[in-house]
Amino acid sequence: MEEIINSRITDIIKKITPFADYNSLSKIINKLTDYAEILTEGKLSGIINNNFRMNSTQTNLIIDLLCSMQALSRIYDIAQKGKRDLEEEYISNIFPDGSNPSSSSSYVSIRNTLENRLNNQVQQYNMNMNKSNTTLAIPVNEIHGHVKTYRDLSINNVTISHKAQHGYIAASLHDAYLTIQNKPDWWDDRTYMKYFFNEDEISKRNLNLLTREPRLSLAEISSNVKKVLNYFNELNLAKFRPKADPADNNESQPDFNDTPKNDYTARYSDKLLMTPFGRQYGTKIDSILNDIFDSERLKAWESKNDEEIESISRSLFHVYSTLPGSLVVNPNKKSVIDLVNFLLTRDYGMKKFMEKYLHIDRKIPFSRFHSENKEAAEDFVTTLFNVFFEENFTSLFRIIRSLDMKQYACAFIIKRIYITRGEELPIFGFFLIKAIARNGKIKVV
Repeated sequence: MEEIINSRITDIIKKITPFADYNSLSKIINKLTDYAEILTEGKLSGIINNNFRMNSTQTNLIIDLLCSMQALSRIYDIAQKGKRDLEEEYISNIFPDGSNPSSSSSYVSIRNTLENRLNNQVQQYNMNMNKSNTTLAIPVNEIHGHVKTYRDLSINNVTISHKAQHGYIAASLHDAYLTIQNKPDWWDDRTYMKYFFNEDEISKRNLNLLTREPRLSLAEISSNVKKVLNYFNELNLAKFRPKADPADNNESQPDFNDTPKNDYTARYSDKLLMTPFGRQYGTKIDSILNDIFDSERLKAWESKNDEEIESISRSLFHVYSTLPGSLVVNPNKKSVIDLVNFLLTRDYGMKKFMEKYLHIDRKIPFSRFHSENKEAAEDFVTTLFNVFFEENFTSLFRIIRSLDMKQYACAFIIKRIYITRGEELPIFGFFLIKAIARNGKIKVV
């Protein structure tokens, strides 16, 4: 395994891969992005283990990973009576735009919360140090001593004095505040000087007081989070890549990077094709879409006999109304594909289709028929396109079997349709998109 960011993070990732994947980690990151409150240990554990599939050791490994990347700052407070000496809490350092976090209201909120906590901690620290002025800035060189004392006593399992405890708390708030402050010249900031008095050498100023590791900017933290997610995404995709069978060397294998039959999509560049999934399956998907929307192929359906289409439509609508599951059985499936091919050539909408091909009983006014059957007819056509979609993409979904990967593939296909077709998409093409979204359990706005 190649080193990811640094050796410590790589070691933690090795321990995490057996029980966590890209989807679970990305959900955790999404929930922690722009988090505007201080997280208790219990609340953070709930965010990480939201599906209750992890044990406490596994949950703590993910917390360690996030803290090692400085995606989380671990801060401390005096524990309630009957609990251990200090209580751990967390601050999320993940923001949508790490290079310009101040544009986020949650960033402003968490910074204000930290400053309020520091106002209180300066008073508590000075009171415990028996200083006459409780508003004095805390000397950082004193904090170094308290951190060392606290750690030494923790190792030896000795009762820790309140002085060392409050020094350790101040050190954790110092580190968290400077990460959130996100300034290269933080020691000249007036608000910082209100809380701390720093005489450290310049070479040591950028080391966190608790971990003694270099402090990262919010942009660097964001970049590291993306690196870890990309690694897990690569692992996820690797599970679904077909493995070559030496016994099949003489047989022709489907190549998912074959050149498309026409160059329609070659004119369209998209960053999506540069993702791991896009590199693996993008060309194949574009090739299938080229076949579906191929103008030469569809020409044969443009002048199809109305009576034949009416017969197919009414027959399939009856099947859908009585036993919709049998639409995927031949000869129904062939009729479904024929009807969808026809609809992709039409420049009218659902209402006209209902009037021409579904309105059987002429004694009932069409306006009444339309109002009573509109939803059923729309769902019918979406179901037709769903069968059509599954039939055309069967070669792709023989490889992609995971529900999460199938959902991603459906989202990818919808994006490629919009990018490569745009305004040229036929009216009934939107039913194809709706069917793909339903197939992938994606909400379409």
